[in-house]
Amino acid sequence: MKIDFEGAVECRREAGALNLVLSGRERLAGRIEALFAAASSERLDGLPETLHEVRLCEHSAAADLASRRFQLFAREVQMELTARSLQLHREATREFFSAVPPPHVPLGRRIGWTLLLLALRIPGVESLLVRWRARA
Repeated sequence: MKIDFEGAVECRREAGALNLVLSGRERLAGRIEALFAAASSERLDGLPETLHEVRLCEHSAAADLASRRFQLFAREVQMELTARSLQLHREATREFFSAVPPPHVPLGRRIGWTLLLLALRIPGVESLLVRWRARA
């Protein structure tokens, strides 16, 4: 697995199970967050708040299945990380809206609803419309 970030990447250390979060934009895609559980490294405490040109690579599966090894390459630092797990949160907006096309509403219907809603803002128009519908 390889993740290429573009631009600035926010790097947050947090308390709890997910103790390292990398947040930014994935190259040729949308926003992405990489959340590491139980991340550890010799240089983890000196990690800056913002990284640039980040590439994250996972090493092949180790014999120890309790931890996974990752290599973090950035302009500011290069380091090897060990983590229990990695969660990737990607923005799904583009995929969702390409799968579900927007509804097509004819221009006449849009204009009709707009005029009706504008007319209903005028006091007394609602009672006139109710009386008109009762006759029809």
